[in-house]
Amino acid sequence: MAGALAGVRILDLSWGIAGPVGVWLLAEQGADVVKVEPPGGDPFRAQPGAPVWHRSRRSIELDLTTDGGRAAWADLVASADVVVEAFAPGTARRLGIDHATLAAAHPHLVVCSVPAYPEGHRAAGRAGYDALVQARSGLQWEQPGWRPGPVHLHFPAPSFGAAFLVATGVLAALVARQRTGRGQHVRTSLYQGVLAFTTQIWQEHERADADLRLMMGKTYPPGVHQASIYECAGGEWIHAATMNGLQPTRSLEDVLGVEAPDPLALFTDPSARAAHDDRLRAAFRRRDRDGLVEELHAAGLGAEPIVPMRDALAHPQLVANGMVARVDDPALGPTTQVGVPIRLSATPGAVQGPQPPVGQHTAEVLAEAAARARASGPGRGPSAPVPPPAGEPPAPGAGPLAGMRVLDLGQYLAGPFGAMVLADLGADVIKVEPTRGDGMRIVGKPFIGCQRGKRGLAVDLKTEAGRDLVLRLAETADVVLHNMTKGTAERLGLGEAAFRARNPAVVHCNTYAYGPEGPLSHFGGLDPLYQAVCGLEYEAGAVAQGNAPLYLRFGMVDTANALASVVGILAALVHRGETGEGQDVWTSLLNGGAIFGSDVVLTADGRAHGRPGLDAGLHGLSPCYRLYETQDGWIQVAAVTPEAWRALCETLGCGDLAGDERCATVADRIDHRAELEPRLESAFRAQTAVAWRIRLDAAGVPAEVAVDTNDGELALHDADNERLGLVVEYEHPRLGRLRQLGRLIDFSATPFTPHRPPPLLGQHTREVMRAAGYDDANIDRLVAEAVVSEPGDDDPWPL
Repeated sequence: MAGALAGVRILDLSWGIAGPVGVWLLAEQGADVVKVEPPGGDPFRAQPGAPVWHRSRRSIELDLTTDGGRAAWADLVASADVVVEAFAPGTARRLGIDHATLAAAHPHLVVCSVPAYPEGHRAAGRAGYDALVQARSGLQWEQPGWRPGPVHLHFPAPSFGAAFLVATGVLAALVARQRTGRGQHVRTSLYQGVLAFTTQIWQEHERADADLRLMMGKTYPPGVHQASIYECAGGEWIHAATMNGLQPTRSLEDVLGVEAPDPLALFTDPSARAAHDDRLRAAFRRRDRDGLVEELHAAGLGAEPIVPMRDALAHPQLVANGMVARVDDPALGPTTQVGVPIRLSATPGAVQGPQPPVGQHTAEVLAEAAARARASGPGRGPSAPVPPPAGEPPAPGAGPLAGMRVLDLGQYLAGPFGAMVLADLGADVIKVEPTRGDGMRIVGKPFIGCQRGKRGLAVDLKTEAGRDLVLRLAETADVVLHNMTKGTAERLGLGEAAFRARNPAVVHCNTYAYGPEGPLSHFGGLDPLYQAVCGLEYEAGAVAQGNAPLYLRFGMVDTANALASVVGILAALVHRGETGEGQDVWTSLLNGGAIFGSDVVLTADGRAHGRPGLDAGLHGLSPCYRLYETQDGWIQVAAVTPEAWRALCETLGCGDLAGDERCATVADRIDHRAELEPRLESAFRAQTAVAWRIRLDAAGVPAEVAVDTNDGELALHDADNERLGLVVEYEHPRLGRLRQLGRLIDFSATPFTPHRPPPLLGQHTREVMRAAGYDDANIDRLVAEAVVSEPGDDDPWPL
């Protein structure tokens, strides 16, 4: 069965992680992807994730600096719908393949650019290695570790955040093209990938009462889920984040054989709380981890083992989700890899083939392109898509999804964050919320970070009148999105079938915890469970070096689930624009975590190929790609090429290391890091971080000072961020002036800047109901009957 993107051709000129991973997500939804590689191939093919991130596409070798290469490119691009590139600023223009040049000849074309920093940013010309963006953006200072100071993130957050934004931007532009017939320039960056993970922690509020300030400030623990990590017998680790939406049959204390505490004492007496924690930890250390996980699951409690990603590829639920693929790789042979993370019911995605060798399809693809060019004439691209029978083209400044409506029935993070991204693309998003409020409202910052741009409708879905209201709204909706546990929506009378009966063309999406079928499909869950089982906590804490696992505070698995759902929804909308067919879309927190571990590949001999681990101090991956402490701060270096390594050693006064046989390759430097790093550490302490960065810049060594943003303040008040729309400010009815991170993706033809603050509980109830045909008398009656609600003076929620 053809995928949702069948007929869409993508030319992928990107490298690194962000572009290839974003294109991978599109390739396995049916797009025809051609990887355009320079002579000798993509220089990043050696990275561990390449067998996954470069699969499901064809490869051609093309030298765009030659007349022959440019002629072949002209034929090739005429048949394309999308071009994705990750060139440094000015490179695409020099090669004659920038958006302005391409659009003049091919106005249908969507061009997506994903550099390290946005065009016009003062850092736009700087080296774009992931860890350097971590350092410069302030991300490394946001993660607590095992020592004071910034932490090198093993998980390449800027690149993965940008990868989701690449796929989202391309698809949103294709949706807009179906209504306008024209392409546009889509731009995002690794820096905006950072912002995708910090919307819930980097905010500024003019007014907040004392209780809300407590929830929003640093006193709200940065590692809130770290306390639920426990060591079991044999030095194995478990994450027992027990809340999962189920009614447990036994308590954690009962399973462990620990006396149940006095609940009041736990909240009021720190010594009682500490003593209870000690009893729990002693009980965990007496238990076999895997048996305990099974027992906790049987009791309806959330728990997962903390393991490296290679173990996750045997997780029975990941197998049930189709997220474990057997792929015969040309270089590695039979392998086990991560499968397709986003599932569409009518157009299911699939692995189209392994990573191709460099240039495997050059003759084939170029012959196809030349034949098409001869048949269609110069400068003609594919036929413009036929607009759907209803809907107006998006107005200037209204966003690529302007005119579309989304019903957001989600709560907490994963569902609502995806709906917020759709609002950021210009959709009219209605937050359908219980009259008691979204349970995340009380947490403050995380709620604010995934709710902007929406209109708020508070309704009791357990009433017939409430259900009828939501189903009536669905008649004019394009998307219905939620993250309820399996069966909950159906029990409410609001399952996919109920919505489809009212609107056959609707795109319905559920972002599960585990998945729709399988041994744990009935469970809900929390972000840390999937950080645990997909290797993130294991690698973040450097467990292999004898450390405890480390919970990453960014909620990245929630974010991955949300952004993957957006990619699936947009792919389904592209398909609907061609066929009129709606369908069901799903992904899960477990799938989202596995995406982040997608660079781990198992070979037939049982070996796991993946990124090297962190050192015990969480400084970095190797002597040449790590943080170093200086006189007054920290600096991140990325001296990964032979030239940069030599220049680093010479600049530091360690020139003898440049020719040392222990340092011949990156692998050699990793093997001998215990001998090399103390020399470099001592040298770096001789000067300040800024002084070293200036010297390293002059020597051609990629490096950045690790910046502490002071809880996001520097990012929120950065002049470039303000000018480029990466920060927005608006009035909130209760918080006053609210400043948040802004545009994650820029669109040249359909730009949109978020302008609506998160809604109060039921803030737009009357407005939404009037538009749905309810008169004020009916609305007043339903308010009196508590079927719906509006904000009032007795509202218990501070937001």
